[in-house]
Amino acid sequence: MRFGERIMDDNVIDIDNINKKIYRIFSEKRFKELLQTNQLVLVNPCKWDDPFENFFLKANAIEKNGSVVSLRDLANSWYGQCWTFTEESDALWRIYSPKSYGIRVTTTIRKLFSQVWDEKDKFKSLNYFIGAVEYKSRNKIEEFMNNTSFMDIAIGRQNDGFAKLLCIKREEFSHENEVRLLANDNNYSGKSGCFPVGFDCQSVIEEICLDPRLEESKFQNLKKEIEPYSGAIPIIQSDLYKVSFNPIQLG
Repeated sequence: MRFGERIMDDNVIDIDNINKKIYRIFSEKRFKELLQTNQLVLVNPCKWDDPFENFFLKANAIEKNGSVVSLRDLANSWYGQCWTFTEESDALWRIYSPKSYGIRVTTTIRKLFSQVWDEKDKFKSLNYFIGAVEYKSRNKIEEFMNNTSFMDIAIGRQNDGFAKLLCIKREEFSHENEVRLLANDNNYSGKSGCFPVGFDCQSVIEEICLDPRLEESKFQNLKKEIEPYSGAIPIIQSDLYKVSFNPIQLG
């Protein structure tokens, strides 16, 4: 490493422990694709449901002479994927696994980020980030927009400012307790709005957890379908809805 060069830990935003565990619930289809292709796919924030995502770059900029400048190209150069600090949540299973066939993956921030961070990329400090989401009220976001210029964010040309803005979400979503993996691609290679990266499932995934709503037979069948690709990764089922009471006394 050259003197003054940023290392991977420098591009971690508002996270004090890079070895902390994080989780993501995949659909059955997407998880099988992950195992079979060893590719993790980040997507442009425009594909996320909340219209406030990437709110800053969705706006137009106004030059001193009054000319309006679109920030669309810059907005389109960012890609992300959402993970969470929350291990178990009824809301997350229902939101991200509406068909009751979700698959939760466990890893750590360091293991996940290391898959995106490319030491050979001389612009790596500009291109790859991971950060904890900060939740703000709509009023606070609008106040920020009214009092912040493009140059306030772009100062230093390190891309930190834009990455941090992608880690802001409205407080109504705070139950998601999110962590965001981010990549910037100024070459626009992801024309489809997708940014695939190599992903070593065996070294990154610590545990595979299947949907708690699966009946035992369906759990066993899905487990058997996954095992040929999962290697030594443990496969369990969430016990969120499993209940076992001892007999009560009648008198």
